[in-house]
Amino acid sequence: MPFFSSRSFPVFIKTAVVIWISLLLWFVVPINNILPNSFVEFIFALLLEASIGFLIGFVCNIFFHAIQGAGEIMDMQMGLSVASALDPAFGMVVSIIGKLAFMFAMIIFLSINGHHMLLSALHQSFVAIPVGHIPNFASPKLVQQVISLGTSFWSIAIILAAPIVLLIFLSDFSFGIVSRVAPQVNVFMLGFQVKPMLGLFGFLLCMPFIVTYLNKILEFMLTQMLLLAKFL
Repeated sequence: MPFFSSRSFPVFIKTAVVIWISLLLWFVVPINNILPNSFVEFIFALLLEASIGFLIGFVCNIFFHAIQGAGEIMDMQMGLSVASALDPAFGMVVSIIGKLAFMFAMIIFLSINGHHMLLSALHQSFVAIPVGHIPNFASPKLVQQVISLGTSFWSIAIILAAPIVLLIFLSDFSFGIVSRVAPQVNVFMLGFQVKPMLGLFGFLLCMPFIVTYLNKILEFMLTQMLLLAKFL
């Protein structure tokens, strides 16, 4: 899940949070009459619960990766992709705007108490799918939902990056006219200086619209979590 699975948190703190959440859920999770009677059934039940948790975390995290993907597209157009570096918090190579967009989305997520929503969804998942119940992983609607998340991933990334891409395209078009009118001007080197500043300026101008759209994305993420529990 986003925020809780960040590598910025030490493993000791993550372990403490997991134990604390488990103790809290111990008193509110409904007890299923069909409980494991043997060690093999217990291991199988653990694998089922881990699979359900993985799916819930995957559905939540894919939207944040879509926002980061939008930043990667912006970086590629602005010429900042050469400034990519390995980020230990993400465990992969990220660019400047990609990390900025991800952290910006995380701030909005925490400001609207999205982490509380995730904990509530975790609790409701035990109500919708009792412990020991075998979920239907082969449900056609579930498979269709997981596949449609790929479409949502690219649509979110393209919609968020579209204003900056259009702005950089207009600057490239202008540089093309300048190179035809005045061939002695080195528009290639000039573009390296103008595009990053122009892209950042456009990103700041689009900030209010991005905040509004991010709220819609988070609402859509919660809807997908409810659908996931329903299809399972």
